[in-house]
Amino acid sequence: MSFVRRLSAVLLVCFALARPAAAVDWTDIWWNPAESGWGVNFIQSSNFIFATMFVYGPTGNQPFWYTAQLTRQSNGTWTGPVYQTTGTYFGNPWNAANSSATPVGTATFTPANSYSGSFVYNVNTVVVSKQIQRQTLTAIPVGGTYRGAYQSVFTNCTNAADNGPITYDSTWTVTQTAGGAITLAVVSKDSFTMSGPYIQNGTLYRIPGASYTLAGTTVTASVSEIKSTSQGLEGTWTANVGAAYPGCIENGYFSLLFIPS
Repeated sequence: MSFVRRLSAVLLVCFALARPAAAVDWTDIWWNPAESGWGVNFIQSSNFIFATMFVYGPTGNQPFWYTAQLTRQSNGTWTGPVYQTTGTYFGNPWNAANSSATPVGTATFTPANSYSGSFVYNVNTVVVSKQIQRQTLTAIPVGGTYRGAYQSVFTNCTNAADNGPITYDSTWTVTQTAGGAITLAVVSKDSFTMSGPYIQNGTLYRIPGASYTLAGTTVTASVSEIKSTSQGLEGTWTANVGAAYPGCIENGYFSLLFIPS
């Protein structure tokens, strides 16, 4: 019995899945705004992206379906095989005999930042290289009251004792004006505010030049990956906070639960 228990414990450890550190979610519609009419959809599942491309054949008016199965590489790129798929005419009953997925090449997505990058793929001997970005459909409301946690990770501090992560429980009041600005007012042990004009990229917002007031001083922060989730709000920021904490660079992360009024 003792051996069985030890074996069970070992198996549980072997099959345990550890969540990776916070990272960008690439799920979105992607396109090149100068080339409206084609695009690629990314659906991410952990370190895997299933991509569907809506493109056209040599005549220019016949759509083709290509899919790619991309796996995250150690250098941050995503690479995998490309398949050409066929199936039954949509007006007829589905016939599995008409379905096929033929490998025709390889695709690689190389992010430049959280909202754009390059997408290179080949279909047999034809090589395609595109600059793509998230496609925005409609404005996404994020204003409201939230409760949750944030973590600040300090590095490069003059006082080495100030380096490291700090995690706080907090209440956030988020104000959003249409086509204007987002303000994040945070009440915690160390209260602060971040505000400024926002840019929407697909399902994400960012405030590239946010006014960040903390510890009686105001600095500039870059707030990014602000995303409305089914339960709340999440995002990240980075700032040189040396004016408040000598030498310190701060990288912050927040995950919040929406509190209905």
